[in-house]
Amino acid sequence: MSVDYSKVHELVIVGSGPAGYTAGVYAARAQLSPVLYEGSVTAGGALMNTTEVENFPGFEHGIMGPDLMDQMRKQALRFGTQLVTDDITEMKLDGEIKTLVDGSGNTLKARAVILAMGSAYNIRNNSPMRMPQDWV
Repeated sequence: MSVDYSKVHELVIVGSGPAGYTAGVYAARAQLSPVLYEGSVTAGGALMNTTEVENFPGFEHGIMGPDLMDQMRKQALRFGTQLVTDDITEMKLDGEIKTLVDGSGNTLKARAVILAMGSAYNIRNNSPMRMPQDWV
């Protein structure tokens, strides 16, 4: 299933850790046809580099981080989340229609965007990336 770059999507999710894939599952179940950008290198987030995850609900004896992320990814796909293995390089989140540009130069428009970029410290132009107060 390929992404239709000519239409305005209901929801785009940026990030593929537990929060991103969970958002994808719930949004797809709500029939919002979400598009989720996994990242070009780091799909699955920080848990891909984690051994045993002992505190995730539903796994009495724990689960390996990569196994958990694989299961979450498959569940998001099962419900219809469109996954794109690329990075978002530019975002314009003001206004009713949000605009995102990915690493391949594709422009995507959406009514809503969920930023689920995880626990890594993000630096842009040698300064911490800060979200404007009206995004929160």
